[in-house]
Amino acid sequence: MYTAAQHQLPVVFVVMRNEEYSILKSFAVLEETPGVPGMDLPGLDIASIATGFGCRTVNVDSCEKLAHEFTNALEADGPTVIVVPTKPQPAHLG
Repeated sequence: MYTAAQHQLPVVFVVMRNEEYSILKSFAVLEETPGVPGMDLPGLDIASIATGFGCRTVNVDSCEKLAHEFTNALEADGPTVIVVPTKPQPAHLG
């Protein structure tokens, strides 16, 4: 994100925000080590981080808004970060 902002690259980042490291949580369960600390990320504000790097940011809450904002992002002069909230789902490993 930072490099894209510094060079004003027309990149679109779509970030699925589920407030946890789901893949690592699932891997810990697979390895029989559940409860590893640091896997929950409820306060991680991707939009603020991206804005701090100099990216245009937008939060969406529907498929329609995602499609609209993605189209807008394709026409932007620099990078855009679109944050999409999702529900955590365990990954199916092994």
